[in-house]
Amino acid sequence: MEHLNKLLKNVEKESTIFKNPDLNFILGLTNTQTKDLKKFAIQNELIYEEKKEFFLTQKGKEYIAQNPIKSWCSPEFPKRPEINLEYLKLEKMPPILTKAIRCLARHLLENEDLKENSTESFLVRELLAENSTCKDLKNEIEQYVLQGKKIKLTDLFEHFQSYGLTKSIIGILLLDVLAHNKNILAIYEKLQFQLKLNQLMFDRMIFCPQNFEIQKTIMEELPILENISKVLSKEKTNNILDITKSLIYFIRELDKYTLHTERLSKKTLRFRNVIMNAKDPISLFYRDIPKVLSGKLLPECDEEFLKNYKSAIKELKNATNAMVDEINQFFFDSFNTKSREELSQRFEKVQEFIGEKELKILFNNVVEKEADNTLWINRIATFINKSRVPKDWSDEDVADFKVKVKDLAIKFYTIEATVGTTNLGISKNFDKIIKQLLELSKAEQNVILYKIVNA
Repeated sequence: MEHLNKLLKNVEKESTIFKNPDLNFILGLTNTQTKDLKKFAIQNELIYEEKKEFFLTQKGKEYIAQNPIKSWCSPEFPKRPEINLEYLKLEKMPPILTKAIRCLARHLLENEDLKENSTESFLVRELLAENSTCKDLKNEIEQYVLQGKKIKLTDLFEHFQSYGLTKSIIGILLLDVLAHNKNILAIYEKLQFQLKLNQLMFDRMIFCPQNFEIQKTIMEELPILENISKVLSKEKTNNILDITKSLIYFIRELDKYTLHTERLSKKTLRFRNVIMNAKDPISLFYRDIPKVLSGKLLPECDEEFLKNYKSAIKELKNATNAMVDEINQFFFDSFNTKSREELSQRFEKVQEFIGEKELKILFNNVVEKEADNTLWINRIATFINKSRVPKDWSDEDVADFKVKVKDLAIKFYTIEATVGTTNLGISKNFDKIIKQLLELSKAEQNVILYKIVNA
């Protein structure tokens, strides 16, 4: 049986080997393999038990002599290290190893606890410990990953498989490199930048490496990055990945209105759109953002670019508030008033003459005393558009609001004029004009009233 000589050799070294809690790590076998080999060795009289200890029979000694343990190292693969865990040497990853690598990924990437004497803990001791035979290999993989240019994951695997390493060994060493350098690495899946590296993504990296690319994100030769980073972060950095994350989180937290409106300056609009469509943090800051803000590449940019960058960020931060201020002023202008208090008094004067449902609801919102100015206009705007709050509006909602406000203002002016609370002077031809107006169609009446209100 495969690895029987390894079990017998360890029995020869230590008669209490089967009591050792590190048995599976020492043998480099799974629990099932160990049990099957032990049973086979006893049944075939290769070992015997005496006082709960095990010893080699003469037949067992002969078996070892005839079947010496072969080193995994070979002249064909001089860089291949000596590996004890046998399942790491298999070209096809067994299920127990696949599961262990997933557990190890959760430990290294998501801080999940590592179970004692588990297969994943054996992987750490075998490949990632300070005295591991793979220490130099891991350093070489790290240098390969951090070489400064975008690398294809398939190229990395092919390069180190030429050393005689299996995909599982390369994958585990790569996992440790990624975990220790995740803050300075950009990972792309199908050319799309991935914001967060976790166990699920690493699983895809192992089984579909053709979909992935990796690139180091620190650029020491571009000091302007530090000034850019301070716009959205308290700590300065020249790590494009950190700057990109801050910018993407900033964009994601913006109101729906800000994310969709076209009512921004041209530069800010292009700035926002290029971020929302970004696939590559390196290209985003090296080429795309500098191009839309200053028409240059990042190494050519100066204080003017930084000024434009700050201005675009500020405009996006204030876009919703600016829109709310605009509709608030439009509302006041449409009702020819300068304050809430003045408009409330006018509504209260005609309260008993307001019969239309919409004007009644508007009355209740206008005369509200407790709400602050922002909440006041938000409630009015939400009612008038009969939909979302303004921060979730589209440009079409802003336009609809203005049309509806004008319509409500016309109705309100009509009530004021009818009951005589308006300050408008009434000529002797007033009754004649009113009579002619009432003979018109409703559409014609609205057009005339709209023109009067906007005169």
